[in-house]
Amino acid sequence: MSSEAKDLSALVWSIGDLLRGDYRPSEYASVVEPFTLLRRLDLLLQPTAGEVVHRFGQLHAEGFADLDAVLCETTGLPFYNTSQMSFQSVASDPMEVARNLRYHVAGYSELIADVLRAYDFDRQISRLDRARLLYPVVRRFADLDLGPQAVSARRMGAVFEELVQAFAAANYDAASENFTPRDVVRVMVELLVPQDKGTGRRTVHDPACGIGGALLEARRQIEVCNPSVVVETFGQEINARTYAICRSNMLMRGDGGGRVVHGNSLSQDGFPGEVFDYLISAPPFGLDWRNVQDVVRHEAEMLGSGGRFGAGLPRIGDGSLLFLQHMVAKMKRPEDGGSRVGVLFSGSPLDVGGPGSGESEIRRWILENDLLEGIVALPEQLLYNTAIEPYYWLLSNHKDVDRRGRVVLVNARDEWQQMRQSRGRKRRYLAPDQIAAVTDAYQNAVAITRDPQHPWNARVRLLRTEEFAVRRIVVDRALRARFDLTESTARRLATEAPCRNVFSRDTLAEPLRQLIGSSWATRNKALGVLRAAVRDAGETWPTTAGFQNAVSRLLRVPDPAGEIQKNGRDVEADPALSTSVDLPAHRDPQDHLRDEVWPTDPDAWFDPGKTRFGYEISPTHFFVARINADFDSLKRFARRETARVRIVGENSGWRHLSVRHLHDVESAAALPEASEARLPMTVCRDGDLVGWPGNWRLLPPNFGEAVTSMFVLHPVEGRGRLLCEWLNSRPEDSSAALRMTGRKLMDIQVPVDLFDGEIERDLEAVQESRRRIRAAASNTLPNVFSAGQTDVQRLRDEIRSAASEAALVADLMRPVEDPVGRAEWTYPFHIASLARRYRISTHPAEQQDGLLKLGEGVARVLGILALGELIADQGGFTAALRGQLRTGATFGTWTTFIGRFADGAATPQVTDLGRLRDAGGIRDALAAIKQVRNRTHHSHGVRAHHEIEKDVETLEPHVISALTTANWLAANPWDWVERCEYLDDSSYRIVGLTLRGSHPSWEPFDRPSLSPLRPDRIYVNGAGGNPVDLWPLAAVRLCPQCQTRELFLLNQCQDETLILRSLEEHELQIRHPLPVPT
Repeated sequence: MSSEAKDLSALVWSIGDLLRGDYRPSEYASVVEPFTLLRRLDLLLQPTAGEVVHRFGQLHAEGFADLDAVLCETTGLPFYNTSQMSFQSVASDPMEVARNLRYHVAGYSELIADVLRAYDFDRQISRLDRARLLYPVVRRFADLDLGPQAVSARRMGAVFEELVQAFAAANYDAASENFTPRDVVRVMVELLVPQDKGTGRRTVHDPACGIGGALLEARRQIEVCNPSVVVETFGQEINARTYAICRSNMLMRGDGGGRVVHGNSLSQDGFPGEVFDYLISAPPFGLDWRNVQDVVRHEAEMLGSGGRFGAGLPRIGDGSLLFLQHMVAKMKRPEDGGSRVGVLFSGSPLDVGGPGSGESEIRRWILENDLLEGIVALPEQLLYNTAIEPYYWLLSNHKDVDRRGRVVLVNARDEWQQMRQSRGRKRRYLAPDQIAAVTDAYQNAVAITRDPQHPWNARVRLLRTEEFAVRRIVVDRALRARFDLTESTARRLATEAPCRNVFSRDTLAEPLRQLIGSSWATRNKALGVLRAAVRDAGETWPTTAGFQNAVSRLLRVPDPAGEIQKNGRDVEADPALSTSVDLPAHRDPQDHLRDEVWPTDPDAWFDPGKTRFGYEISPTHFFVARINADFDSLKRFARRETARVRIVGENSGWRHLSVRHLHDVESAAALPEASEARLPMTVCRDGDLVGWPGNWRLLPPNFGEAVTSMFVLHPVEGRGRLLCEWLNSRPEDSSAALRMTGRKLMDIQVPVDLFDGEIERDLEAVQESRRRIRAAASNTLPNVFSAGQTDVQRLRDEIRSAASEAALVADLMRPVEDPVGRAEWTYPFHIASLARRYRISTHPAEQQDGLLKLGEGVARVLGILALGELIADQGGFTAALRGQLRTGATFGTWTTFIGRFADGAATPQVTDLGRLRDAGGIRDALAAIKQVRNRTHHSHGVRAHHEIEKDVETLEPHVISALTTANWLAANPWDWVERCEYLDDSSYRIVGLTLRGSHPSWEPFDRPSLSPLRPDRIYVNGAGGNPVDLWPLAAVRLCPQCQTRELFLLNQCQDETLILRSLEEHELQIRHPLPVPT
């Protein structure tokens, strides 16, 4: 961008200084952008303004219907304005500026009116007018010369783009979803648009166009390749404001705003029936399509392959492959010249979903129809809103001959430069020479794969489409069991079929009572003893197979050392030990059983009837050796333990090695006993490699035996330490841990050349030093007299040395010891996030604001808990309680609820909440904070620097007091339940996230529960460990604006509609009926 454009954009952006105080910096763009558009359009229309007004009057008087065509012809532009006021005339009357500006805006044709509606411009007029800022803003823009003589269309487009960049820089978290970095857009376009030397017309479409960056860059690239070609752009954008920016971006460049529509491409195709030459997009990663699933499913069911989604539907949490199908449906037929598609995805669409799933079927459709041309793996930390590495998919239905039936894979992960200053999560960028190198490698992939000397040879692969096919087999293992007669089984035998149909209850009671507590190793032995006991009592024992099988099933207890069970001649499979294994489609399942299963489990088999085929694009295909060595797959150097054991009862004798104890325990004897688990576990012992991707440990000698839910590998002798070091050097696998399967793990490439005894000994020393560091850290600053030193001078020296070390430790521990630091790490998310905002603030005004918000955040969280108690006490969320929130929650609202609870509610469900009743406690601290808040908010004029500093000094002790007094909040975490799984009649498995600490990536949990919990609810620990549901006062939802989960807390009640708000000022509306009067 030229320095003139940057200077002009800076001048325009400086008008935002007028808004300071009344607008947050992140809101400046909502004023600056539409006013810039209006000023530019006003000057473009100025030469024909009088003629347009005159012709409009004539045509209107004649009742002429089609005004647009005539008036656009008059202006020579795709828009016009029929008002009799220019921007300058609006600025000439300070007293009527709002009325005149609305009159001026109302004169625009529908194209411009639609853009201004999307900006919600009328609301901005009202807001600016109330703040007495409207006239100063209008006056400043009226003084800007943005006319075509002063600023060309190209330069004006650059100016507006720079404005949008400035907005994004001020608020990357809010802007990043709709804003792809320029360097990423450039590499996408360079790869998509080759040297297009054709003639005529080219069309480009982006179904998630954001601010239009990809469309504009694609047009520029095509025009550079062929200046004579006419390029038309088509876009669709779901976010109203982003849509407005996109249209404005197009208008500034003089193309009439392009053909851009507002709406969701998945549910409402903005260009039905149209096809395009090029399709490019970077849809939001992991986009939940729940809100459009009815429309999408209906189209898939009704139209099938004749519609857009006939290949399959992915899981509801990620609509990436729906966008891909939508784009493929917009491709031209090969006989009409065909099309190319470029779409940026996360790693999930590569391999999420096993054979038979919607994702796998979509990949099957893409690959078997030879549409996938290639995928480029790009570096991590390239995007604003995520650090994960993106993958750029390229599709074509007119491939070059030498690429047909093949897919190009390019690993460009190492092509990046470090940014001097990060922007959001973007810390790296692609320099022009790197973009050129990636583009060249992709375009010349066939030649590069044939040239071993080419510098990109190791990073470019050309694979046949069938190499992505996988076969999922189900490996079954024999059900082994013993036979126990307990009081429970005796009662069931006496009262349930089939015995109930043969014997009376009293007939069996006595002979069975004498055998309670007995256990038999075999089925025949158990049945024989029962038969004898019944016959001794004078009864006849039925000998039918059905009766015998029913009785044995009642007695049967799974036991890994028990007898193999059979149905007739067939071995009965144990459902709990059944495992799914994904194999390359070309590999014989019998070979897999022979090599990897039968050595430890010779009785295992697979059922061909359960086999499924599918497609996946494993990230291991992109592997590039980062060191100069030969590589081979992990399975050559280690065997994965596949045998499983079931933990039955509380005294199984097994010890449980969990992730928590992986690096801290030296012996299995120090581990806790394994509790009964729903899923079988794997046995591990000394010398085994145990862990998850990116987190492995080689178990030490004499460790003993334990069970674990982690992966267990048996290294080939003398290879364990190198394998452990190598596997722990692969942090990229950590992000994909949940998707890691045994086959993918064993396909990891490891360096062959480094396997030798000397390396193993050196690594043993390195790993032992790490262990000693951990041990030293656990014994930091021991008592200076504990060593038994008797020499006084030496004691003095040791004390001085300990004091020096203590100073270092103090620096390290200060964040933990600081109440604000503790809150940031351990308190519920709402408080923790506000604590962090205060901690990192530097300017007194920021510190003052941070303290006030943190104090109000404590009041809000406690108020939510207190309101929950009042609701429980009054039998529902009554109209009286809701009335307190009719106009929105304030600091005073929450302290009122806290006071009402403390003064009158019954024994609280959350025991620690009773501390609110303590005299002189947190209620006093909150009252002091509220008093300072009211005083500062009611002050007039600009406050002096020293006054703000004094407020900070006054506020901080009260806020610290509130945090310290409410430290019990750290021990009462807020748990959001993602799902509740039924285990049996009295136990459940609860999986979710603990909303603790300031980091938005909340801590996952997976634990048993004696009672079911409702998914998508937030619970806090109550009396006796009983969870208390915070619905409808708090909720976690995936925010459609930022595509991250956010915590929403109650803010307002409008009858039966509750409005919750997040820290990011996003709102969530839910309907919650009033309680029915009794």
